[in-house]
Amino acid sequence: MSIRKPIAALAAAIVLAATGIARSQEPPKPSPEIQRITALAGTFDGEASYTVGGKTTKFTLHHVNKVIAGGFGLAAHEEADVPGMGHYEAENLFGWDPGRQMLHLFSVTSDPNTHDHAGKWTDAHHATLRYEGLRDGKKLVEVIPMEVVNADEYRFKSTLTVAGGSPEVFEATMKRTGALSSK
Repeated sequence: MSIRKPIAALAAAIVLAATGIARSQEPPKPSPEIQRITALAGTFDGEASYTVGGKTTKFTLHHVNKVIAGGFGLAAHEEADVPGMGHYEAENLFGWDPGRQMLHLFSVTSDPNTHDHAGKWTDAHHATLRYEGLRDGKKLVEVIPMEVVNADEYRFKSTLTVAGGSPEVFEATMKRTGALSSK
């Protein structure tokens, strides 16, 4: 009898056992921290304002939010026609880093900026995100406190300062206007 046959049989048994173990394990589930954000899937409109240099401009902000990555993230398409500034668009990706217990918001905007904000939930409804970088070689800090009031309403206020100067403030209260289509 060849030793190869028992070794091959043993290897096959190990592969089958490992496959059975893999199938019997539950797939990972999104954490409560990201579920607070993915509950916001759908369409939202909000009264928004942008304040810079003491001048405030008001406009309507639109969000279309979609659950991504099997429930582990949210993609938010943001746009508005801002008086005096023109058309604005942004793509925002929310995700949860379980190792560091941090919420991330990666934003690419048409004004143009690209930032990875990160922060913590302070309770079940409030989180504060922060980004530090440079603008024209000067220190830029953006802080975004946000509140998820419920699945139909959320609020945020982005305060951005460059080299400790006058803040730029972008804020909105977003309210659900429709569910996200399943298509």
